[in-house]
Amino acid sequence: MPTDRSVGMIAAMSNCEQPSEATDTVTRILDAVMVLIRDGGLPAVTLSAVCRKAGLSKGGLMHHYPSKEALVNAFLQRGGQEHLALIQQAIERHPAGSGNRLRAYVDLLVGESTTLQCDEDRDCAAVMMALIQGGRDSDEVRKFYESLHQMLSGDGVSDEFLELILATVDGVWLQSVIEPPETIGPRSERIRQNLRRLIANEIAGK
Repeated sequence: MPTDRSVGMIAAMSNCEQPSEATDTVTRILDAVMVLIRDGGLPAVTLSAVCRKAGLSKGGLMHHYPSKEALVNAFLQRGGQEHLALIQQAIERHPAGSGNRLRAYVDLLVGESTTLQCDEDRDCAAVMMALIQGGRDSDEVRKFYESLHQMLSGDGVSDEFLELILATVDGVWLQSVIEPPETIGPRSERIRQNLRRLIANEIAGK
């Protein structure tokens, strides 16, 4: 005959999410974070807003992520890996040492019509906003930029020059958050062309 304790354990087990359900819930949560960041930046990510967007109770959300910091870190871990994979795919066709990898990176992220071709099913815009707004004191942000720097280093430019390019690209993305497309689009294209010339001049000067 079941005891009160065994009945309680069975009830608790029945309330636990199965692995596939837990995965679906996590995906729904992180997708909600993506939309909130893309539409309003990091300040828009609150536990209440994520609950509403993901259709979860606060308890259900906090079972997976107990704080905003945990939510953003999980999103950056997922989106950052996908973002780095897109960059790797764009640069790996070019041999290192000639500046072509760095030019491919600039072409991918900067320009009137080439900015990663973001759409509603991809995290790229939200990832860039979270990285820029998150600050380098975040472990996930720091790990992302360390991986990116390692990926693009050894392409014929100094570390200082590489940092300049990375900071400029981040600046263009930050401007895209606050300026209308008709303004930032042409400006981004001009910046892209100027960055390509700077990289060529840097390589030629060595």
